[in-house]
Amino acid sequence: MTESVPDGTSTPTEAVFEAMRRRRMHRVFTPELPSAEVLDRLVYAAGRAQVARPGIRHLIVVTDPRRVRTVRHACPGFVNNAPAVIVICSDLHRAHEVMGPRGVEVVTRLDSGAAAGYITIAAPTLGIGVCKVTSWTEEVVQSIFGLPDHIRPEVLMAIGIPVANHPKPVKGFHPDVHHDLFGQEWNRTW
Repeated sequence: MTESVPDGTSTPTEAVFEAMRRRRMHRVFTPELPSAEVLDRLVYAAGRAQVARPGIRHLIVVTDPRRVRTVRHACPGFVNNAPAVIVICSDLHRAHEVMGPRGVEVVTRLDSGAAAGYITIAAPTLGIGVCKVTSWTEEVVQSIFGLPDHIRPEVLMAIGIPVANHPKPVKGFHPDVHHDLFGQEWNRTW
């Protein structure tokens, strides 16, 4: 028996791969703020991403237009008209306490990237567009959001309702994949 899922694909596995296929980085949004329910679903998605230890990841959901405007002006890489932002942060004290220096320098960044990835995959299923923003200065972002010194901002996610007719991604954008050793070709099946 084939299970039907809401987006029209025939199995949950196909639904996951369809969400991955539909994933885009959007840079132009309508002025409408996504609903609190939709933002909460994105927070849920981020919370479902793997985490090395509890108490390390923090999220800030930003919807105040003045604060979003401040982010636009202070962060050169920020998407100009996104009406909301989710800031993914790490508690460096907690990371060091439970995992040592590697937890601070490596694991927190992996965990934050996973949270950003889950947000990115969930967004199109909610009719939302996102764009990961990486061009900013840590100290500036800490100041804008009142972060204590031990809370490091990792990723800013511009959030909004995408404009229609967003361009399709560049075809053939795949990583170089090796088999067993670097330089040995992996034969893709897709």
